[in-house]
Amino acid sequence: METDFSTFEEALYLDSKKAFKQILADLGDDIYVIGFYHSGSCSFLPMFNTHTDFQSTFEDEYDCEEDDRLLAKWNVSDFPSLEDYSEYFEHSSEILQTLDNDDSYEIVSDEEIQKYWQAWLSTLERVLTRLDNEGIFSEGVERNSITLAILAYDETEDEQFSRIKRMNPPAVLATIETDFETMIASRNEAEQLAMAEFERMLQER
Repeated sequence: METDFSTFEEALYLDSKKAFKQILADLGDDIYVIGFYHSGSCSFLPMFNTHTDFQSTFEDEYDCEEDDRLLAKWNVSDFPSLEDYSEYFEHSSEILQTLDNDDSYEIVSDEEIQKYWQAWLSTLERVLTRLDNEGIFSEGVERNSITLAILAYDETEDEQFSRIKRMNPPAVLATIETDFETMIASRNEAEQLAMAEFERMLQER
């Protein structure tokens, strides 16, 4: 049985509208990314980061190592603001907990897990797109200075950027494309090196 996210989606839309309006009112153009962090299963957090917090993290946690700049900028687990404003999402979180506890939606196969995962991410994306179409992310700020995103904990940068491209205007994509192309290339290179090392070890047996 497919999970019906419609009630949750509407509640999330209403909660998000209040939360993101407040976030933008509080932080304005210091924000460079905003959206949701999906940490797995039935879970989400409002996600955003500011230029100020990014610079602080880059200096304090990464010692200004240039090779780590993109990690500090886009690794959501390093966003010091990750837990902030979660109190705005009490209603949608309650509905989500009800869904999570509903035995009729039990997932038993890998195919069902993947289908559920994609349905969940699509729900988050629809909410953000709806808010964006209503101009929420342009209130008092320059829309083209903010990247709208959903960052999921076990997705590749390629998967994340594919969704980001659907959610943002060309002017935004022009400012972040090099970042993601660099991260995607770095991951591909690391995976190729790991595969080559694995094959070498097999040959030496």
